[in-house]
Amino acid sequence: MSQDCMTIANHFLFLQSIQIAMIKKEQDPMGQAIYNYFHHGDVTSVKVNTNITEGEELSASYLFRDYDEMPLLEKRAMDLAKGKVLDVGAGAGAHSLHLQKQGFDVTAMDISELSCEVMRARGLNKVFCKDIWTVESESFDTILFMMNGIGLVKNLQGLDLFFEYVKKFVNAGGQILLDSSDIKYMFEDDEGGFWIDLNSDYYGALEYSLAYKDFRADPFPWLFIDFERLRASAIRAGWHVELIYEDDHFHYLAKLTING
Repeated sequence: MSQDCMTIANHFLFLQSIQIAMIKKEQDPMGQAIYNYFHHGDVTSVKVNTNITEGEELSASYLFRDYDEMPLLEKRAMDLAKGKVLDVGAGAGAHSLHLQKQGFDVTAMDISELSCEVMRARGLNKVFCKDIWTVESESFDTILFMMNGIGLVKNLQGLDLFFEYVKKFVNAGGQILLDSSDIKYMFEDDEGGFWIDLNSDYYGALEYSLAYKDFRADPFPWLFIDFERLRASAIRAGWHVELIYEDDHFHYLAKLTING
């Protein structure tokens, strides 16, 4: 077998390994929180743990924020959107709804059936209950990955594959808008040093577990990527990368466009 064929085969096998199945309702804490808040006004938060943190909570009401309640980074992304928009990992549809109200042709995508049901009930015209790895190819002018939606690539190898794969979804002159964070600061000690094990996997590759009431999700990998690594990976795949905004907690918004 030629080297090119082996590379294609390896990419195919890796793509299979990172495809995300639709979430069963009984294993969908986030979807349950969204559904119960929308239909019953239940404000119970989603409990979030990772392999390096525990005890954090995500308010269900925050997932229903409007433009005025969004942080500056998200407002910048909303203001940069153009043309036909795909919102990946849309959740309760906060960003999609805002853009649809502004007159954009918006498609919201999520792997949670409950979340998709709520987005339709909230008035979104186009909702795909699918994941980006298996959806049929369709081109957009703007693709959004908000709230670190790029984390779905799971690891650095997935990031490299993603930047090649996603090209087919972007029209000529189109863009990807995404945010992520450099979480290196979470490994800093009181003296300003870092306790990262340089021989281990990339520090931003985390394992998450979510819980809501009696609902539990199976642990899953999620990537937080520092801007320089993201930029290098995207450039290798032929993208132009622009840093749009960065706050004082290393959370940033980036815009990607195809070179040439």
